[in-house]
Amino acid sequence: MGKHSYFKHWAIAMGLLFITAILCAQLQKLYSETHLAILVFALIGVLGLLFSTLFAWLQVETRNSYYSTWLFVGFLSLTLLLSTYLYHTVSIDWAAVSDGDTQLTLYQEIVTSDITFWMAFISPFLFSILTYVFRSKTARMKN
Repeated sequence: MGKHSYFKHWAIAMGLLFITAILCAQLQKLYSETHLAILVFALIGVLGLLFSTLFAWLQVETRNSYYSTWLFVGFLSLTLLLSTYLYHTVSIDWAAVSDGDTQLTLYQEIVTSDITFWMAFISPFLFSILTYVFRSKTARMKN
């Protein structure tokens, strides 16, 4: 296997996301419904498997380093942990919001938004591509 082994990129990404799935499930147990922790683990585990498969392929194709895989997936993991923590700790009066008595603040909307969750998964792909483009332009300028 070459320097940019698919399996090694996949193992780094999947390992970090497996740990993230465990920690997010523990946050679910700690702050909310205990019986939903297995669903949180399963959701992040399955998404982690899909993400790792695609992201490892992209890392090999763009010839990015293992360090960048650690960095980008680590960023994703920290973002998922932070968003899970904030989702459970930000105080929202859902009854008042449902009745129309109050509206969510921008901060509350960001914390509870599905877009925030999915952007966390998209950002490592963007960082990987931007790193490749930057590295390619730098190499062309040297020649």
